[in-house]
Amino acid sequence: MLALVVFAQLFSSGLSPVELGRTPTVMISAETCVGCHATVHGEWQKSGHGQAWTDAIFQREYRERPLAWCVHCHAPLAQQLAEVRAGGGRLANEGVTCAVCHVREGKILAARRRATSPHVTVADESFGGPQFCAGCHQFNFPRFASDGKTVVGYGPVPMQNTVSQHAAGPDAETPCLSCHGRSPSRHRMPGAHDPEMLGRAFGVSVCRSGAAVVVRVENRGAGHRLPTGDVHRHLALRVWRPSTPERLWEQLWLRRFRALDGGGKEQVEDTTLAPRERRLSRIELASLGGASDEPVSTELRLVFTIDEFPLPTRPLDAPSYAVVWRDSRRFSDMDACPE
Repeated sequence: MLALVVFAQLFSSGLSPVELGRTPTVMISAETCVGCHATVHGEWQKSGHGQAWTDAIFQREYRERPLAWCVHCHAPLAQQLAEVRAGGGRLANEGVTCAVCHVREGKILAARRRATSPHVTVADESFGGPQFCAGCHQFNFPRFASDGKTVVGYGPVPMQNTVSQHAAGPDAETPCLSCHGRSPSRHRMPGAHDPEMLGRAFGVSVCRSGAAVVVRVENRGAGHRLPTGDVHRHLALRVWRPSTPERLWEQLWLRRFRALDGGGKEQVEDTTLAPRERRLSRIELASLGGASDEPVSTELRLVFTIDEFPLPTRPLDAPSYAVVWRDSRRFSDMDACPE
């Protein structure tokens, strides 16, 4: 019972920093853990968790609107928030560091305790499950105080809805770590920025039907919608011939929102792909222009930012998108679409 109560109170859903309680200072930084947990530390350091604060996409957004609410998830500890307010530092740069998930009141929290562990451990098999992940990956649009900076609560509409999407899908009984924990120490946590992960999630193919190109895009491997997470993420499917780029065919799949008078937002459109959903897009060859023997290019991108092509006024020192699929073939060389 103690473990379940502790786990339920681990996070504040971003409304305040994570408090470690009576925890020795030596247990706060990941640098303390590396001596005994080198493999875990190495995976974590390169993960989205380890780079949650230093990530270039996040840092650009934070510089433009430096809200404490953002810090509460990207550098969650109270000690990190204090460091950020003082100008930043090494602990803040650790992002979602080991103690954020694994330390409270000087004790180690985990799914189980190894017999050789020297730590006082609170163990429960629910640790690391979907509801645990929901502490950071499931929250609604915030409502702000009159100063426009202080978050005072949440509206009725999810801003990030990944955990609920998973719970409503065909893989609800499959834990998040079954996919996102596929590494030796289960701390690399690959996601949308990982090519191998994207390859497992998407199925894409191109074929010919009459005088048209047909592109099939399927969410074949994700237990949640694609894309999920940040509201700016969207898919861009494009088909064109190199000599006539001005006649490019394009389809975007995304979420759209509008502001509510009382604060927060409501969703007005969602064209993201549900688990196992398949979309067929038919593009008439004549609409693309170009010569009949010229290759037809197709590309599917997962775009991470609101500006796929950042302007010089908003530079971004990181890729704004990942290529999920790219193909270039003559129409005559494409397989005929199955009946």
